[in-house]
Amino acid sequence: MSNNNKHLKLHHDTWVYCRRVPKALQHLYPSKTHITQSLGTSSVKLARIKRDRINGELAAQAQGAYSEDRVQFKAYSEQVKPYAEAIRNSSIPLDMDDFLPRNDIAKAAYRQEVYGEMQHAYTYTLKEALNSLLGRSNTSSPEPLSKLQNSISRFLLYLKVPDIPLREIHKKQVVEYIEYLGHEYAHGTISGHLSRLRSVWGHAYKLGEIETKISPFCDHDLSQYRGEGSKQKQLFSSDQLKVILKDSPELVKSLARLALFTGARISELCRAHEETIEGVRCMVITKGKTAAAKRLVPLPSQVQDIHLPLGLEAKTAGRIFSHFKVDKITKDSSRSFHSLRAHYSTAAQRAGIKEFDAAKLIGHQSGQTMSYGYYAREDVNKLAEAAAQIANQVEKEWLT
Repeated sequence: MSNNNKHLKLHHDTWVYCRRVPKALQHLYPSKTHITQSLGTSSVKLARIKRDRINGELAAQAQGAYSEDRVQFKAYSEQVKPYAEAIRNSSIPLDMDDFLPRNDIAKAAYRQEVYGEMQHAYTYTLKEALNSLLGRSNTSSPEPLSKLQNSISRFLLYLKVPDIPLREIHKKQVVEYIEYLGHEYAHGTISGHLSRLRSVWGHAYKLGEIETKISPFCDHDLSQYRGEGSKQKQLFSSDQLKVILKDSPELVKSLARLALFTGARISELCRAHEETIEGVRCMVITKGKTAAAKRLVPLPSQVQDIHLPLGLEAKTAGRIFSHFKVDKITKDSSRSFHSLRAHYSTAAQRAGIKEFDAAKLIGHQSGQTMSYGYYAREDVNKLAEAAAQIANQVEKEWLT
């Protein structure tokens, strides 16, 4: 079955929601092993939407995400829903008192189900939208999911509320939230939080829970928060570089040396493997920041004892190196792991390496035509000569 149809089964011509009771909710379903519910539709697209809604509700139940008022509102809505059409039929003497108590929450639920009135304080919430989105996610990595949860939690913490109806989130609130984040975070971090908040809003719109497609998290000017985030990375001093190679934590010591003598980015190094091509031992990078990042890098003698793959996760390795750098080397943000790549590029220039060959090794765009850029293949032995020259220049400039 397609992963898009997870928890869905077709019974005759009607889709049915069916999944094992989550452990966290077993106390609510003491006599059941599975949650089964007819979705009342033969359309797979509509079934998926209803499935996502149920997944979100189960996730919210497991996390205790809903406010008590929202839980009560949903319960009242379910009570009224089967009779809404009959209530609208004036020939049938039914009204609110036949189903619900007299209170504001019950009144709001009644008027929404019977008359479609959505202007009340108990509408679809930010956490409901989040849990629905988490429930439909097919990603195998928990990291994007945790980032979504973090962004929503951070926004609610700023608002000092456990949850908020989407309809009550206004542009001015978001502008003030951005200013708040700007005191501590750079442009990229702020942009990431807004992007994740937009995705939750967009998901709610696709489910029909809100009528407004353009969210209050859209169209914000973040230019003032760019600061100096794009300034060039500076080189380490000779003494600093020697300390990095000698005293880096064992987990990243080989990683740092490989970066210095190949110029590769940290994410590329952590994913790379090795192959012997035309008698030359090469680091093979199959994916990177740009299309040009896919490349072969002949390994110079200075790193012949390092074997690939390294078996490291880029973000973990980056944090370890960053903590070491701040504690033992420098707190200057313009000097980081990426500075090792700057050393390699500088050495290539000072060694007189042709820019075309340097670009091939470093992973920058080189061929500007289809003939050279797409079809041409590297002369590995020629690249190995250039790589050796650059590595020797690195030693000459900073390590002797």
